[in-house]
Amino acid sequence: MSMAFVGAEILILGYLAHLDYWNLRIPNRGIFSLLALWVAQLYWVPNPLWYQDLIAATVLFMVGLAFWRWRKINASEVKLLLVAGLILGVIGTIIFASSLPIILTLQRLFRLTWKRHASGHHPFWRRLRILVSKGRVPAGPAIALAAIIGLIGSQLILITAL
Repeated sequence: MSMAFVGAEILILGYLAHLDYWNLRIPNRGIFSLLALWVAQLYWVPNPLWYQDLIAATVLFMVGLAFWRWRKINASEVKLLLVAGLILGVIGTIIFASSLPIILTLQRLFRLTWKRHASGHHPFWRRLRILVSKGRVPAGPAIALAAIIGLIGSQLILITAL
């Protein structure tokens, strides 16, 4: 049953990354759906250490608030960090925290080496040209990808521990 929750969380994270890329914001309904999945998972798959999820979420939220204060991410991405901490748990948050800087570095390198005029006329590339010209590339897709890596990694650790 836990794998069904992980699959649903991965789908929602992918959808939220898509929305953040195109709209530069993550809607609250996506954040609430991830929160509802976490509560449902707590109900059907009891976790006696659920408070550790709250601690991990608080740490990610505080880091997100610092980056929001420095105007590096927007408020919807801070809320995504909060919910990512809840659904990942402690093991997933450790994997998330180690993979997010790598993903953000790769995103920055791609943005610096990307040729503006060498791309086609696909809507993705047009949107990327607009975002680069504004100097604003959303962090939501990178956060969502790191959360997916954290979810899969924590599930693999749990499976191998059994």
